[in-house]
Amino acid sequence: MQNKHQTQQTEDLDRYTQLFAPYEQQLSDFTVREGEYGGRFALLFRQVVRLLVQDNAINPLMPKMYTAVAHRYLERDPDTVRHFSYEDNRHFFLSELREWLAVRERGHKMRQMRRPGE
Repeated sequence: MQNKHQTQQTEDLDRYTQLFAPYEQQLSDFTVREGEYGGRFALLFRQVVRLLVQDNAINPLMPKMYTAVAHRYLERDPDTVRHFSYEDNRHFFLSELREWLAVRERGHKMRQMRRPGE
């Protein structure tokens, strides 16, 4: 049986998964689309950055790079904002974060499979 903290981690992980779900295919495709206003991932990037700075159970388990970048971006650090003004940089950041989340999710599912009856 999951304890309260594990349940909260699962719920927080699900929040990220739901944000990424509509973009799964696009995130795996690293082709640049010329003349695309705002980029394919501008909205997702802003949503994820806001989620990364929230006080929840999953964020402390993430590599600090993700949460640190989110804080700097929301604090309008000029170098960070400029870096993420490029679609390729947002795409790479989101793809890497999604991969980390997928590994975490697979680990969670494997642990559940090892505990029959829960």
